[in-house]
Amino acid sequence: MLALVTCWLAAACLYGSASHAEPRAAQPIPLQLEIFIDDRPAHVIGAFLRLPDGRMSSERRELREVGIAAPGSGPDNEPIVLDAVPGLTYRYDETRQTIRLTAPLNLRSTHDYDGQSAALDSVPVQSATGLVLNYDLFTSALRSPTSPGITYQGGSATLDGRFFTQFGTLNQTAILGSTTSAQVTALRLETNFTYSSPNSLTVYKAGDTITSGLGWTRPLRMGGLQMQRNFALRPDLVTLPLPSVSGSAAVPSTLDVYVNNIRTFSQEVDQGPYRINNLPLVGGDGTARVVLRDASGHEIEQKLPFYSSARLLKPGLLDYSVEAGFPRHYFGVKSDDYSSKFVANGSLRRGIFDWLTLESHAEAGAGLYNGSVGAVTRVFNRGALTAALAASHSHTGNGMQTYAAFDTRMFGIGLNVSSQRSFGGYDDLASVTAAVAPTHSSTQVATGGNGDPYAIRTSIRPPRAQDRISLSLPLPFDRSTSVGMSLINQRDSQNLRSRLVSMSISRNLPYRASAYATAYTDLIQRKQAGVYFGLSVPIGDKISSSVGASTGRNGWNATADVSRALGRETGDYGWRVRGAAGRGQTTYEAANLSYRSPYGRLEVNGSQQSGTSYGSAGFDGSFSWLGGGIHAANRIDDSFAVVDVGVPNVDVLYENRRVGKTDSRGQLLIPELRSFQRNKIEIDPRGLPVNSDAPTTQNILAPADRSGVLVDFKVKTNVAAAVVILRDKAGKDLPVGATGKLDGGTSAFVVGYDGRSYVPGLARNNRVLVDLGLGKSCTATFDFVAQPNTQVTIGPVVCQ
Repeated sequence: MLALVTCWLAAACLYGSASHAEPRAAQPIPLQLEIFIDDRPAHVIGAFLRLPDGRMSSERRELREVGIAAPGSGPDNEPIVLDAVPGLTYRYDETRQTIRLTAPLNLRSTHDYDGQSAALDSVPVQSATGLVLNYDLFTSALRSPTSPGITYQGGSATLDGRFFTQFGTLNQTAILGSTTSAQVTALRLETNFTYSSPNSLTVYKAGDTITSGLGWTRPLRMGGLQMQRNFALRPDLVTLPLPSVSGSAAVPSTLDVYVNNIRTFSQEVDQGPYRINNLPLVGGDGTARVVLRDASGHEIEQKLPFYSSARLLKPGLLDYSVEAGFPRHYFGVKSDDYSSKFVANGSLRRGIFDWLTLESHAEAGAGLYNGSVGAVTRVFNRGALTAALAASHSHTGNGMQTYAAFDTRMFGIGLNVSSQRSFGGYDDLASVTAAVAPTHSSTQVATGGNGDPYAIRTSIRPPRAQDRISLSLPLPFDRSTSVGMSLINQRDSQNLRSRLVSMSISRNLPYRASAYATAYTDLIQRKQAGVYFGLSVPIGDKISSSVGASTGRNGWNATADVSRALGRETGDYGWRVRGAAGRGQTTYEAANLSYRSPYGRLEVNGSQQSGTSYGSAGFDGSFSWLGGGIHAANRIDDSFAVVDVGVPNVDVLYENRRVGKTDSRGQLLIPELRSFQRNKIEIDPRGLPVNSDAPTTQNILAPADRSGVLVDFKVKTNVAAAVVILRDKAGKDLPVGATGKLDGGTSAFVVGYDGRSYVPGLARNNRVLVDLGLGKSCTATFDFVAQPNTQVTIGPVVCQ
C-alpha cells in the first residue's frame, strides 16, 4: 500500500512539473550573444530571441548594426527570423553564448565611414579682461634745392584700441595727425562692439560695420547692428561638400586614397559593402586613385574624379548675414557722417544637395526695395555654375539685373567667366545712399546727411554691363611655363565703355629664379597699352633681387631692386635698395631699413628724385594690460597670451618653438595666437629653481577673437620639500614603488631607486608612514630645515 501511494505521488509531481514547464517553454528566451561573421569576431554583443521551436530571431535594427541587411523593408523593431532569410546561416553555441553568422555579400549592409578627420578634443574658448592699444607712428621730411634747410612734412599716429572681456570686445580705431598747414587733427575710423558665439557659429556686432553680400551685390558701410554666421569659429568644420567612394570588400581590407601620388587618406574597412563620405579632397578638381588592399597584398584600384568649390555648401548648412542701420559717408575723411535714412540688408545661403546651393539677398530703405535669388550648382563634376536674378524698385523706377558665373579647373587649366547685366532703373543701396563730392557748378544737386549740397554722379549706379574672363594654363610642352589671359568688358550707367585685355607669361628658371612678362591694352581706348617684363633671382635664403623694364604711353623705364625680408623673430632685420630710370624721366633712388625689437618694428626710409631728398621714419607696436601689468610688444592683430610663471629667465615655447624668456616679473607676452583654435604653450622646467613646484609645464587653450588670455602655470617657489632617503632596520633601501604620506597630511609620495623619495609639504619635525605592500608598513621621523635655492637631501632615515 505504501509503495502504491508513493508511486501515485511521484506521478502527480511529474505531471504537475510538466504542466507548469510547458507554458514556460512556450515563451521566447532573450539572449545577449557575442557575434561572429564568417568566423571573424564582430566585436559587438547582439540581442536575440530563441523561439519555442528553437529558431533564432532579432530586430531589423540589430542585424543592420552588425552588418546584415535583412530583405524587404519595415520598422527598426520588426523581428526577423534568421531561418527565414534566404542565404543566411547561423550556428548557436549555448555554452560560449556566441552566434556565428554566414551571409553572402548581397545580405551585407553598407559600412559607413567618415573621411573627415576626427575633431580634436574641444577646448573651452577663453577670454580674460584687459586692454590692447596698437599704434603706428610716422613722420617725414624733405629737402628741396629750391628751399634752404629741411622741411618737416608732419606726422601721424594710427591707433587701434580694444577692451576685451568674456562678454565681447569693444574696438576703436582713429588717426591723429599734423601737417605743415594744420595743427593736430583727430579722425575717428571705426567704433564697434563684437561678441562671437562658437556654439551657434554667430557673430553679433553693434556699431560701424560692412554689410554682407553675394557675387552680384555690392557692400555698404553703415553704423548699426549686424548678426552674421561665421564658420571660422569652428576651424575644424568643413563647409564645402566633399566626394564619397563606395565599394565592397571580400575580406577586411585597407583603403588608401592618393592624389598626385601622395596618400591623403587611409581607412580600415570591414568585410562587405562600404561607403566613405567626406573624403579630404579639396582644392579644385582632379582624379584620385582609390586602392583597396587586403592582408595578402591583393589590390583593387579605381579612379575617382572630384571637384570641390568654396561656392557650394554641405547639405543642411546655413550661412546668413543680417544688417540694419544708417549708411556711412566719407569713411577715412570724416569722423561722423551718417545718412539719416534707415536701411536693412540681408543675405542667405543654404546647401540643398552636394551639387546645389541656393542663395538669396534683400535690401530695403531710402526708398529702395531690392530682392534677388540665385543658385550654385556643380556641372558634370568639373566646375561650379552660379546664376542669379535681381529686381529693384526705387524713385528712379523699376529695374532688373542678371548675373552668371562659371568656374572650372581641368587638367591644370583654370577658367573663370562671369557676366552681369542691369536693365531699366535698377538700383541698390550702394547707389541710392552714396555720398558724392561737393560741387558748385552741377545742376544735379542733392542734400547730404548734414545738409551740405552734393552733386549726383550717376556712375555710382550698378554698371549696365560687366564681363570678366580669365584663363590660366601651363604650356603642354613646358610645364615650367604658365600663361594667363584676361578680358574685362564694362559699360557703366553713363554708357562709358572700356575693354581691357591682358596677357601674362611666367617661367621657372634654374636656381629658383623666375622670369615673367605682362602686356595689356584697352581695345576701345587704344592709347592705353603697355608691356612689362622682369627677372627675379634669389640670393641665398633671405635675400632676393629683381630687374624689370616697362614701356607705355609715357615711354619706357627700368627698375632694379635688392631686398632682405624682415622676419617675425625678435632681433631680425630687413632692408631694400631700389633704383629706377627711364626715357624722359628723372632718376629715382630709394633705400629702406627695418628692425624688429621686442617692443615693436622700426622702419626708416630715404629716397631722392629730381634733386629733392625725402626721408621718413615709422615705428609700430602695441601696449597691453593683462595679468596685473602693462606689456610693450609688437602689434597684436588677433589674440594673445600673457604667460605667468612667477620666475624670471624661464624659456617659454609656443607650438614647440621658443618665443622668449620671462621678464623680471616672471611674465612673457606672446603676441600671436590663433583665435578659436588649439594653441599649445609650454615652459622649460630646466629654468625653474630646484626648490620650486610646477603642477604642469604645458597648457592647451583656445582664445576668443581679438582677445587675451592669462596662462598661469601656478609655479610655487621655495617649496618646503626634500629628497628623503629611506631604509629599513637592516640598512636596505625600501622597495621601489612603495607609497607613503606625511602623518596628519594629505601629500603622498612614492619611493624611488636607492630609497630616494621626494616628500613635499614638510614642517620642522616630520613623521611619515610608508605602505610596503602585503599588509606591511613602517614609520620614520626626521627634521627639516629649508635652504634657499637648494634641494635639501635628508638621510638615510630608518623606517621601522
